Amino acid sequence: MARRYLSIALLTEGLSDQWFYVPLIDRQVEALESESEVGFDFVGTTPGSCFTVAPRERVVQEVELLLEHMDIVIVHHDHNERGKVEALRAGLSAPQSAERVIGIVPVRETEAWMLADPAALPDGPATALRDLIGSPREVEKVADPKKALGQVFGPRHRPEYDFDRLGQRVSLTELQQIPAYGRWVGDLREALERMRCL
Repeated sequence: MARRYLSIALLTEGLSDQWFYVPLIDRQVEALESESEVGFDFVGTTPGSCFTVAPRERVVQEVELLLEHMDIVIVHHDHNERGKVEALRAGLSAPQSAERVIGIVPVRETEAWMLADPAALPDGPATALRDLIGSPREVEKVADPKKALGQVFGPRHRPEYDFDRLGQRVSLTELQQIPAYGRWVGDLREALERMRCL
């Protein structure tokens, strides 16, 4: 059987989420590809041209446009906005396309997932963070993950660099211990199975 080509687009709430998710999704897809018997060619995640905080009609328009050219569209929202992914699916003019739209929805914020692997963070503050969190499952309980992450990186924090680096380094095994992350990977796996990539 010939290998197939896989294309994935991503819409996030904001640019800082994109910096983290693009390399992370690339790595997770590559990890899933290594389990595939048939294999597939994947060239990387393509960011969309709008953010999911835009008016719903605009986001639906963007998703429909992306679905014309891409196999899967991943849509990011924080948990307090979790209904937006379902509403977006329901708003598509071609309902059969809804199964190709996958939500990536942290319980709190993307920054909580960035705290899941202290080994991927700067050495000094990561020790205190390890004591604060205990296990990756507990990162969703951190009251203010943005603040915690700011403290870890300190005054020289450059989100566009630090978040991209975390997306490249955070352990997928540690992230899999977070239930919301595990749900997203499960949804992605199901989509790839429907497409006969896995």
